[in-house]
Amino acid sequence: MRETYGSVLPGMNLSGMAGKLIVIEGTDCVGRTTQINLLRPWLEQEGHAVLVTGMTRSALAGRGIKRAKEGNTLGRITSTLFYATDFADRLENEIAPALRAGFVVLTDRYTYSLMARAMVRQLNVTWARQLYSFALKPDAVFYLRINVENLLPRVVFSRGFDYWESGMDLYASDDLHESFCKYQTALMSQFDKLTDEYGFEVIDASASVDKIFRQLKKGFRRVLDSGRGAPSGVSTQKTSQDEEELTPPPSAKPAPSSIVQPDKS
Repeated sequence: MRETYGSVLPGMNLSGMAGKLIVIEGTDCVGRTTQINLLRPWLEQEGHAVLVTGMTRSALAGRGIKRAKEGNTLGRITSTLFYATDFADRLENEIAPALRAGFVVLTDRYTYSLMARAMVRQLNVTWARQLYSFALKPDAVFYLRINVENLLPRVVFSRGFDYWESGMDLYASDDLHESFCKYQTALMSQFDKLTDEYGFEVIDASASVDKIFRQLKKGFRRVLDSGRGAPSGVSTQKTSQDEEELTPPPSAKPAPSSIVQPDKS
């Protein structure tokens, strides 16, 4: 039977969820979407039915979050509750039904990103954890980790700095670059703590797209071939081959002068 991190959504039956719940985590512009776009057709070719989901995609709250963010006035508590509503709606109406139908549910970020954002914004840690305690424990979490120096060019040469992913609501400044560096540095620090606590499998996101994809495929095969992946938060035994494929990347803690960039969700 599936487990949550504490509470259960009213009326949700945790039994019969035979599918696999796999999370791709990481900060903005780290390459999550690129890898998911590669993983989905590969999984389908392997014979798996796949559901892809991610933040702000619920029918109930997704559009509302996007509209609320346009004015750059969304408060930190309101924002956190808004995202929790979005996640709860997707869990109840997308993720849980797909798992019961035997799908591989591939989610672009999970409650870990939401908790990290809340913690960076100095919300009460206990409150934030309890707020998302109804989340199902995934079968695996793959964390695409990168340092600020390698992330910055990706942001600059893609969509540029974003107000929210630059933490402008925290570091009010005329300098988006400076604010972005501070915010992403703090966010990466929280991800490092969550990695240790929840047992993320770390992949060096500064590697080539093909190498990352190969590493993810090995990790996915291990989860899909098992009767049930190890619950998130429990360290897994790795073979020597796994150690080679899932090599921890350089430290994600950037130098004071370095800069990082965000993903929009």
